[in-house]
Formats: sequence, structure tokens, C-alpha cells
Amino acid sequence: MKAANHILKAVVAVLAATTVLAACNPTDLGNEPEVNLRIDKVDAGSKSNQFIGVKAAGEWSLEIKFEGGEQYDVTQWAYLEIDSVTMVRGVGDRNDIVFGWAANNSPEARKVTLLLTCAGGKTAQAEFTQAGREGAAVLPTKIVSETVPDWLELPATSDPDLYFITHYCNYAGGEQRNYSFYWDTAALVAHWVAYPLNKRLAGSGGRTNEWGLDPKIPRRLQPVVFRGYGNASYEGGYYNRGHQLPSADRLTYEPNVQTFYGTNMTPQRGELNSEAWAVLEGMVRTWSNALDTLYVVTGCVLDGSTEYVTDNEGKRVKVPTGYFKALLGYKKSGTVGMTGSTGGYTGTAFWFDHKGYAKNTSTVLAQRITIDQLETRTGIDFFVNLPSRIGADKAASVEASTDSWWK
Repeated sequence: MKAANHILKAVVAVLAATTVLAACNPTDLGNEPEVNLRIDKVDAGSKSNQFIGVKAAGEWSLEIKFEGGEQYDVTQWAYLEIDSVTMVRGVGDRNDIVFGWAANNSPEARKVTLLLTCAGGKTAQAEFTQAGREGAAVLPTKIVSETVPDWLELPATSDPDLYFITHYCNYAGGEQRNYSFYWDTAALVAHWVAYPLNKRLAGSGGRTNEWGLDPKIPRRLQPVVFRGYGNASYEGGYYNRGHQLPSADRLTYEPNVQTFYGTNMTPQRGELNSEAWAVLEGMVRTWSNALDTLYVVTGCVLDGSTEYVTDNEGKRVKVPTGYFKALLGYKKSGTVGMTGSTGGYTGTAFWFDHKGYAKNTSTVLAQRITIDQLETRTGIDFFVNLPSRIGADKAASVEASTDSWWK
């Protein structure tokens, strides 16, 4: 989808002044507050912000109230000051309050009310409405598995209780598959996310932080995690919204937005997510730069899990007991590791229990195992389409190897 298609029109409800104004003088509470709101950016683009202000003689609070329909992405999409903040407090005049909003990826317009509450109980409000995106799809009411292609990154998809889904988008010169995942509607996590990676597919840009709902999954069957997980603390830390496809592996705008769907997240301990796991993600990107394509499967294991967190609507999301990556590298010309004898392919895998590890490469490499060993641990058949490319014997050699190139 071209960038122009992301342009969203911001519709203003009140157009009388440049700031939010309120008579909050505690000695003058008999006067009705005056409130005006002007949105300067009528053509706002995918996301934007502007300054608003409060004129007051006393204490006040300014809060965003959200509205919307059940089938749309209506949870927190606007903020005050910084991402995820929906209320600010102050005393006296201010004209530098940042009011920002994310892209609207649904066809339905959505509205927020800015509610100003002054000392003594006086209130005033103004509304901001953002138009829907033309051509956007309403969330489905049921989930359906898609046809499984013969892409190299895909594991076997034989579990009747899981659903195979792929997200596509326009980047790297045309329509591409972004990633595929195997969805568990009971646990509300993907057992794995599979995708190809190289410099061209990684693209350029930055982290969007546009947390969104997956347009292919009914709302009741996916986690809503705009504000992170509820009940997410444990002794010593908190569960993060851990990407399975890392944001940094898809830097172009549209594919990066798709990495922020709740279906790409799992509740992951902070001391794993931001420590050794982050090191491994960086190593994967470095390895991909030396290959024509690196086929990646990132996943989690739920065996033995008895713990849940909640999403923003109270739905239970199961906490994994372990995490893994299976890697299959391809180099057409030249030799990388054992590729000279296997038709251009080399592979490895990593396993982490769901706990903290030291943040260094030696710790990560100590978790390296063969693909065969990972298959034994998880019960998943990885890279099922490799034998058709290079033959069963060479494929078996790739999956049984501990190629020292991965270091």
C-alpha cells in the first residue's frame, strides 16, 4: 500500500480558537468555563500531533475519553505528552501540551473527548474526530485458516486446533509476505511466527509503536494490548509485550506497523526480552546480512504453563514456559559454513527457558542447538519444504549439524 493511502483526515468538532481554554479560577466558579479546540492539521497523515493549551488560575486535570464501536480498533489511539499517557495535571496556564494520535486502520471514524476538570469541580470538554481509512477492513467475526504455501521458512501445520495466517504488504519493491503465524485461540498467543529476512526485506525507517488489532482475527479471539498486559507483574519484574517478529527486522512503515499487532506478541519476562533475547535478535540480523536470505521461525512453548496475564479487556493470555528460534540460511554463490556441500543451506537453532539470562553473545551461543534437537523439544517439524529443494539427505544434514559459522 503506497504511503499516500495512509493519509487520514482529522475532523474537528470545534473551530473557535487555538487552545483549550477553561475558566478555572477558584474565586470565579460562578462563570461557565469557555472551551475551544482547533486542530491545525486537517490532513494529518498516518499519525501526528499538535499543541493544545489550558488557561487557568488554579489546579486542573486534562483527560482523554475514548469512544467507538465493538468491531474496530478503538482502544487507546490518542495520547497527551507521550505515548500511552491519557491524563495530565497542572496548575495555571499552559500552552505546550502535546495532543497526538496514531493511524486509524479501520474504516470507521473514531472520536475522543478532551475533558478538563478544574479545582472545585468545574468541567469543560471538546471533541476530536478522526476519519476512517478508505478501504480498510472490518474485523472478521470468525477465524479461518489460510492455504499453506511451500515457503522455506514454514514449519509443519498439522494441528487442527491452530490457525495458519499470513500478513502481506507492499514493501521491498512490491507485494511481499511479511510474516506467517500459527494462532492459538485458547492461549491467545502464536505458537510460532515465520518470516524471511535480508537487507532488502528489513528495509529502512524506524519503530512506529502503532499497537494495533490484527485485521484477520476476530476481536474476541485476539489480545488487545495497547496498554500492555494487565496483571503482568511477577517477583522481580514485569511481563513485556515481546515481539516474535522483531520491530527492527521490518523497518519500512507498513510492515513495521504489522509487527505491532497483538498476535505478534507474547507476555515475555523483561529480563529475557531486553537482555539475552535482544542480543540474539541482533545476531540474527547480522547473520542475515551475510546471506542471500535467512529464514526465521521464532516461537514459544506453552507446555507446563499454569500462568496467565490479561489483555486490556480482561481476556486471559497464557504465559509461555520457553522460547526458541530456528534459523535456515541460504547463500547461492560463495561458501558460508557448510553451504558448499548442502546446496547453499545451513541451519541452527536456539532454546531459552522463560527466565533471565546474561546479556552477552557467549550466553546466547551457549543456548545453540541443532534443528533436530529443537524438533525433539518442541514436537514441531521445522523447514518442511527444504527436502524438496535439496533432497532428503542434504536436508537431514543441515538439520542435524552444529555448523560453527553461527557465531
